Amino acid sequence: MASVVARRTRQFPKDFGQLSTYVETVDLPEIIEPAERLLAEVRFHGLAEVEFKRDPRNGRCKVLDINPRVWGWHTLSKRAGVDFPYLLWLLATGQPVPHLRGRAGERWVHLSADLRVAIEEILGGRLSWWDYLRSIRGPLESALFSWDDPLPGLFDLPLFAYAAGKRFCQSIKV
Repeated sequence: MASVVARRTRQFPKDFGQLSTYVETVDLPEIIEPAERLLAEVRFHGLAEVEFKRDPRNGRCKVLDINPRVWGWHTLSKRAGVDFPYLLWLLATGQPVPHLRGRAGERWVHLSADLRVAIEEILGGRLSWWDYLRSIRGPLESALFSWDDPLPGLFDLPLFAYAAGKRFCQSIKV
């Protein structure tokens, strides 16, 4: 009924992603049809994230898993033109759900977590400071900060400083 295609550009840990830190909506139409077909085959109705991983041996995208729940970066979808919580409410109340496709080029960041990932990527030579700063320039959707409810985002700053300090102290212990 509705879809958004996104790429987890940065995640933690880097190789298997327990936490997305930077996500971008992309134009990848070859992903939509297989995901829709898979959900139809299992007769799934509701909200789901169908995750694909590109096989480096042949370049083909293969299904990794299906998450029938809200995911961490779902707010990016609204910025891309697809308000999944509202559409789920329409579905649950028996109202018509419009057929929507999210637009590419929207971005979401969990800034405190992404900064840690970006520093590791920069130190490893896989990302430049310039490219990182360009990736987080506005507008973008924040995982925690919102002007109409700033406290979660503001409380994340001291928590981030505490965690960074703890990691630093642990690294210098002999």
